[in-house]
Amino acid sequence: MDRTICLLAAEALLSPTFKRALAERLVEDKMTRMGGFIFLMSHILDFIDEGGRILNGHGAAIYIHPDVVEEAYGYELSFSWTTDIKAFATKTPDRKTPGKHLLRMQLWQAAYILAGRPLAVV
Repeated sequence: MDRTICLLAAEALLSPTFKRALAERLVEDKMTRMGGFIFLMSHILDFIDEGGRILNGHGAAIYIHPDVVEEAYGYELSFSWTTDIKAFATKTPDRKTPGKHLLRMQLWQAAYILAGRPLAVV
């Protein structure tokens, strides 16, 4: 059984369209700051522990380690971004997401794929 998931290219993950799709899903799921942390940790780390691999848009494996979610959030451990992004559920952002948030967006895309609910991005 292939335990590999392939993610969108960085350009797509950082796009305003992806950000809005993620915001809509977080609102739909009533995702809290800590709930988001637990969601990411459980889906991502369990998948990796079971021998899974997550590939970026270029086909290279993303290094997943026990602190990967904290790293993706820049060690800002209140995880306030999970709440802040919800503002874009009703209005597409004017700008793309900064590149420094790429790992964060990759983890969210991967977690929703693993949950069987991939984000639809047109």
